[in-house]
Amino acid sequence: MALLERFIEAGAKAERSAFSRPSAWDDTDDWFLATRDVMDRLWVAERLIRARFPLPVHDAARAYCLDLNRTVWQGLPDGESVRDYLEDNRLAFLDAARAVMG
Repeated sequence: MALLERFIEAGAKAERSAFSRPSAWDDTDDWFLATRDVMDRLWVAERLIRARFPLPVHDAARAYCLDLNRTVWQGLPDGESVRDYLEDNRLAFLDAARAVMG
């Protein structure tokens, strides 16, 4: 359960970074420095999910991570919603985790 909580918490922080993504930033920007740390924690948590849970749970976690990575670092086209873009894979991960938790 602690690994799931760690992953979910890191995902939530990464989502907040995606929502607060400035239109322009560089590698000295406070947003970048904080977000880099958040994304590092997310990637570690995702790998721990792979080590501990069945592959369908990891596959769902990975899809969500890849969506977050794209949204955080590349942004989305104008008019696309961060929440809507992340929703399907976030829910798929939560559903997969619930299925194995019994």
